[in-house]
Amino acid sequence: MTTFLAMLALGSAQQGRASRIGINPPKLVVLFSIDQFRGDYVERFYPYFLPSKSGGKLGGFRYLMDTGAHFRNAMHNHLPTATGPGHATLMTGSEPAYDGIVGNDWFNRTTGKSMYVVSDPDVQTVGGTSGPMSPKNLTVTTVGDELKMATNGKSRVVGVAVKDRAAILMAGHAADTVIWWDNGTGNWVTSTWYAPNKQLPSWVSKFDSERPWDKYAGKVWEPLLSDDVYSISRRAPAEKPAANGKPFSHAMSTKVDKSLWGPMITSQYGNELTFDAATHAVDNEKLGQRDVPDILVVNLSTNDYVGHQYGPNSPEVMDITIRTDRLLSEFFNNLNAKVPGGMDNVAVVVTGDHGVVPIPEESNDVYKTGVFRGLGDEVKETAQKALTAKFGEGSWLMGDGLYEQNLYLNRDLAAKKGLNMPEVEQAAADAVASVKGVFAAYTRTQIMHNQVPQVPFLSRIVNGFNTQLGGDVFMLEAPGIYPDGGTGTGHGTVWDYDAHVPIFFHAKGIKPGNYLKRVHTSDIAPTICRLLGIESPTGNVGVPLVDTISK
Repeated sequence: MTTFLAMLALGSAQQGRASRIGINPPKLVVLFSIDQFRGDYVERFYPYFLPSKSGGKLGGFRYLMDTGAHFRNAMHNHLPTATGPGHATLMTGSEPAYDGIVGNDWFNRTTGKSMYVVSDPDVQTVGGTSGPMSPKNLTVTTVGDELKMATNGKSRVVGVAVKDRAAILMAGHAADTVIWWDNGTGNWVTSTWYAPNKQLPSWVSKFDSERPWDKYAGKVWEPLLSDDVYSISRRAPAEKPAANGKPFSHAMSTKVDKSLWGPMITSQYGNELTFDAATHAVDNEKLGQRDVPDILVVNLSTNDYVGHQYGPNSPEVMDITIRTDRLLSEFFNNLNAKVPGGMDNVAVVVTGDHGVVPIPEESNDVYKTGVFRGLGDEVKETAQKALTAKFGEGSWLMGDGLYEQNLYLNRDLAAKKGLNMPEVEQAAADAVASVKGVFAAYTRTQIMHNQVPQVPFLSRIVNGFNTQLGGDVFMLEAPGIYPDGGTGTGHGTVWDYDAHVPIFFHAKGIKPGNYLKRVHTSDIAPTICRLLGIESPTGNVGVPLVDTISK
């Protein structure tokens, strides 16, 4: 990390970027990424949120709506619409084409192996047994990195999330404390990237030893509100009715071991666990209580786990969103009491890393839309057969073959056969495009030479393709299609249901209002930087929204 900071400092000096803090910046910037937070949720569930203010207490989403700017037509402007790329964009203002985060996983041609987005064999896990993680693959700076440089390291930058990739990619390279959840040990952990002394921060170590989350053993997640409220939702096709007649009822393991620590994060208790950790971070890191601004980034991973399993139209997703509103309210009231000047000195951003497609069986069996699941294996098999038929025998696909939308071809085999690689790419793309459920397939050569048709979502394709890390064929699923098998649902496609998320900005000087203009999640980072009076991250392609929302 020291070497990386030295390079950043040198780059900043060479580019002559500003090193000052802006006039009267907020004491604390808090960014909440609600995982799989589709743009329609805050409007569908609005009637069930707490009032903006009541009895001297601040609400959650309605408080943000009434006191801040709500961008209702915000989109992720890249592919894949997945956790890794989404979180990298939020605090870098960059896109996968430029920031090195092309998916949750990809094929590494240098090692010949699959690569997990934040995996780093050169560091060690601290506090648990999960794999070693770091921001090494993120090739640009974050807002937190820029703030550390602008204050000579005096500002504190902290990241908290159940998901390692969410906490790491938002917090960045130079963060002080970044923690994530280890299902195997039931601990909050970090890595030697952030803790080179191989010791957790004392407050995290104490928190782990107290184990307040073990109290969830034997608990049951049931609806927060009366059963009739959930009549606008529909039980997931694969889920059986609750035995007690409730819209849903999910019991936690009675054992205090990994049979509890893993499954509980797909329930209300996962978010309670996360907010508890974030509150401890504010208290123990003294965030917002120094003469320079601090940053806290938090991902609510549980919302994604719930959405994957039960689908966006389920009572579980409705309930976890309503409960998120209550937890945000509690957190805002805590900040209002602890940060000097209260919420007037806190900038809050709330958004999502991606959306989600409805469960295919629900869409088709109930609403007759004709969609289906499970085309990934057929795509790979079709490509392999087509290339073998045209160019001869051999293993034409690399690694797992298909990573997100990227199909990786065996370039060495093509070279050995004396083939022209663009011709091989095109043959594979033509084969992939013939598979039912595939909207289109474009080659690496087409994308690099601006030969992709002028489709409305062209920028998402271009921003999602990294020339160094991307595959040889880029596949787009047809609308409503979920490429994986099994049950539940997911995300990752070019379509708006996966790209659409809300963006809320609350800060002193921001003009409250609803904004329907099209904006992108890459606009968040430069907007925060303008509020702080610092330079945007190195790979930023976003546009500051301050002119729109400032008083």
